Amino acid sequence: MPSNAMKISHLIQQLEGLRGFHGDLDVIFAHEGAIIAVDGRNVNVAGEVLGQTLAQPALVIGLWRDEQGRLRNSPGAAYVATADDGLWNYRRETMPESEDVRVWKRYGGEDIGKRVGEKYYVREGMDEWGKRPVEIIPAGILGWRPL
Repeated sequence: MPSNAMKISHLIQQLEGLRGFHGDLDVIFAHEGAIIAVDGRNVNVAGEVLGQTLAQPALVIGLWRDEQGRLRNSPGAAYVATADDGLWNYRRETMPESEDVRVWKRYGGEDIGKRVGEKYYVREGMDEWGKRPVEIIPAGILGWRPL
């Protein structure tokens, strides 16, 4: 009987699709009311989980590997959102008006952009703004930082 679980090749394909659609994202999961960061120590391959032998080894997310390498029945560290370099701002409405800034777009990653009133614009790869900057919906800007 085939497994009802996702295969790792399918998971990789799905994750690559999500990255292409949204840009690079933190990976988290919910566990008993807590938000847990997926950080590598809680992603493991195991043949036995919670005292049960599996039919074949499986990728297990949510069992913590301790300092001695033993799998523990704890999910890992609580998720704390931090920017990679502390410079990204995730509140679009605080973007300075009519000033060039570096933006992180939902589609396409980093670009140069600016806000004019309630409208947001990006260069879409142009060296300069030219005569027609590209308007983008506000939700298309995930974050911004000064140049």
